[in-house]
Amino acid sequence: MEHNSTFPIKQSELDMLRDEASSYLKSIQWEQGQRARNKDKNAKDESILLYLSRANNGSSVSITSVSKTILALKKRLLPDSIAIPIYLNQTLFAVQEGLALGIWIKDNYYDASGLSTLIENKSALDTAGKREYESKMHTATAFMLFATAYNILYNLKPHASDDLSVMKQKFAGIPEVSLLSPLKGIACSLFYYDKYLGHPDIIKSDKDVINFTVVYFEALIDEIQLRKSTLEYTETIEDRTYKLENSDFAVSGWNNVFSGTAKSIEFNKVQFEQIVGNKDAKHFARRLTERLLSYDFLAKKNPFQELGGFMPVFMGYGIPGTGKSMLIAAIATRLKEHCDRLEIPFLFHPMPDTLISTFQGGSA
Repeated sequence: MEHNSTFPIKQSELDMLRDEASSYLKSIQWEQGQRARNKDKNAKDESILLYLSRANNGSSVSITSVSKTILALKKRLLPDSIAIPIYLNQTLFAVQEGLALGIWIKDNYYDASGLSTLIENKSALDTAGKREYESKMHTATAFMLFATAYNILYNLKPHASDDLSVMKQKFAGIPEVSLLSPLKGIACSLFYYDKYLGHPDIIKSDKDVINFTVVYFEALIDEIQLRKSTLEYTETIEDRTYKLENSDFAVSGWNNVFSGTAKSIEFNKVQFEQIVGNKDAKHFARRLTERLLSYDFLAKKNPFQELGGFMPVFMGYGIPGTGKSMLIAAIATRLKEHCDRLEIPFLFHPMPDTLISTFQGGSA
């Protein structure tokens, strides 16, 4: 569906939601579902899943505090530190900001979808109205959790390790994700996040806190992506973009640029006009760029590709200093400017490590 509207997420409005977000980090209450705690309590298996199934210590309801767990990690990992270490502080702040943004997204969905009106008239709803209320509540919760996780990843991924394979091997998944209501969705997600943080085999260093947080909220997004096909009343999610004020962060429907291992790197911005000489190379690079810009987002295809207008490979060739990197930077600059105008993400991918230059000292 085409995104034909962009709504700003104002910092002043997020400021008013931070107290609510902080309250969830200080204390949440969650009762594990039967499927999440169906492990044999007398078994000797000390796997992480069994550890999570015993997280309530036999009681039906557990009160959890992510803030206290972070402080406990500080004492365990860096007992001599007076202040909270930077990685722990970054993580706690990112989760708080993500929660505040998720709450904002939820409130806006309430208004846009008509859920606010249903809540006001809940006692007078007929059977069809109650079903609509429940369906929209599930969708609001899913979108809130998606936006929360997405924002947390946006803020923490630049600080996480490039290789998270070890942490992903330790991670045993999220036993349950609740979409019954926003409060239950937050409580359930933070409950298992907190229990993982408290597991002695998960966190070995302060950097592990950031790494695990990235792995956990990536898994939360994956879970919501798997379940989004069951959600109804998603029109007011898929037809608009929410853009954070004074930031390039935006939520466009269920789109997720963090899926897979794609990452963007910084590059020096260069305009074609700044490149002197080699008119043929500039001509071919400019023509390639113009054809790339012809991509139709509505049809999800490029007409030049249909017509055979793309060369199979575009490769710069020449000894060091002949301008190959400048041409690539000029192409990337033009594409990024176009993406910025459309308010969509632009990823500049690094060359693979296996690429070897023909020339010693050459740039790939």
